[in-house]
Amino acid sequence: MILDTAVSNVPLRIGIGVILCLVLVATGVGTGAAQATTTNVTVDGEPLTNSGERIVLEDPTANVSVESSDPIDLIEIRVNGEIRNSYRPDNRSFEQSVSLALDPNENTVEVIARGDSVSTFKTTLTKNTAAPRVRYTSPFSTTVLGGPENETNVSSGQVTLAGDFHTVSEVDRVQIERTHIVETEDENEDNQTDRKLYRITDPGDSFSQDLLLGNGKNEIVARYTDTNGRTNTDSFDLIVDDATDPNITLNTPDKSYTDSVRIRGEIRDETKLDRVAINRTSNNASQVLLTSSGTEPNRERLSYTLDTEVNLYNDNDDNEFRLVAEDAAGNVQERTFTVEYDPTPQVTLSENTTNTTTETVRVVGNVSEAQISRVTLETIDTRSGERLDISRVYDAGLTTATVEFDQQLTAVPEETVVNILVEYENGQYTHSITPVVSTPQESTADEEVAEGSDESTVDNSTDADEAESSNGTNGVVNAAEPGSDDDEPTDDDEGASPTLIPIRTREAFGGVVIVGTIYILGHWT
Repeated sequence: MILDTAVSNVPLRIGIGVILCLVLVATGVGTGAAQATTTNVTVDGEPLTNSGERIVLEDPTANVSVESSDPIDLIEIRVNGEIRNSYRPDNRSFEQSVSLALDPNENTVEVIARGDSVSTFKTTLTKNTAAPRVRYTSPFSTTVLGGPENETNVSSGQVTLAGDFHTVSEVDRVQIERTHIVETEDENEDNQTDRKLYRITDPGDSFSQDLLLGNGKNEIVARYTDTNGRTNTDSFDLIVDDATDPNITLNTPDKSYTDSVRIRGEIRDETKLDRVAINRTSNNASQVLLTSSGTEPNRERLSYTLDTEVNLYNDNDDNEFRLVAEDAAGNVQERTFTVEYDPTPQVTLSENTTNTTTETVRVVGNVSEAQISRVTLETIDTRSGERLDISRVYDAGLTTATVEFDQQLTAVPEETVVNILVEYENGQYTHSITPVVSTPQESTADEEVAEGSDESTVDNSTDADEAESSNGTNGVVNAAEPGSDDDEPTDDDEGASPTLIPIRTREAFGGVVIVGTIYILGHWT
């Protein structure tokens, strides 16, 4: 009985098992089957494939779309393992445009979606940007693709390397290396080199860099790197062939009253000054101001400020000089100049007035252009040679270049000479002045002269040159002051002939002597 029951239940048990399996398959439980999730990614309109590769020239914008039969709980976009974007759409579909900032070369991009299960889309993007290209504009011109020649000759050591960039990405930095090479004649010796590095950051769309080159061969290596790390390198030689002489600007006086003179000026060269010297032409004596320092470039040797003293001799034939400037290429520029040595003091007068009333002479002026140690003024009576007055206007113990004076000395009208004695470095110098006095006439006397005979004509033909001193200096003549007793007529003079004073003069003992007679009250005296 029992056996029959067990046997009769077998078909039932099989049927129940089949039904349970169908239910589990329908519900997806225990079968290991995942729900279908579809991920699509495009770049620049071109679709990417899962586990595929793509080359891009710049950071792309990716369009990401995800479709799933179940609501999508989380989406992440990763670049090289770094989460760049994260979304929670809570929907069965998702679509988003995403900018991808990639590193140079290979980048792993993943789109991870989780709904009822996890789905991963993985691809490789290689950023292979073209390195920056340069269209050179100085010191030569090129096309973008042509590039510079291996060698370019330039005439100056001061050049500007400049150009415009042609690149997909911005240029981040420029590095220019200049190596000056001096080839030695001895095969056993290494060539001499001088290296200089120039850097420019964030140059923009173009660059410009001043370079200092040495005479001869200069190797240039220019590297241009963009923001993606791509570098383009140009290598070429700049050959300096300097055929230009140095330029000299000279400032020298024509004359000096001291036995030395300061020479000033500036000397410039396009490549490098090698030597500067001043030579005295009479004996080839040389004063070297700048000596040779090799052939390597040196910005401080592009110019030289001249500021030096040279000694002067009494013989002006020995005071001719030649300034010689030579550059590193052997170009020479010369400039010849002469400075006259004249130590004699210069005496300048602004006034020398004789006052007949006070019988004084006022002398105003200055002594200059000498190493002056003492200045003395004196007046001499030309008739007797007697010294009338003397004044020491400078005697300070120290030499000076200028002495001003304003002195009033005793004088005999028309009979006085003023001497200015200057003691200076080379001896003593004397300057003489002879004041000339002319007595004015009253207006009534002038009228009587006009009505008188021909004999009353006053001879005014005296030339001022006759009043010059022995060294040729003219005096300043001032008339006697009006209102003095000698100018006023007396009652005894009424009706008498006017007094006539011929003023023709001659020099005597450095002074002035009246020549002729005087007619007073009808009598010749």
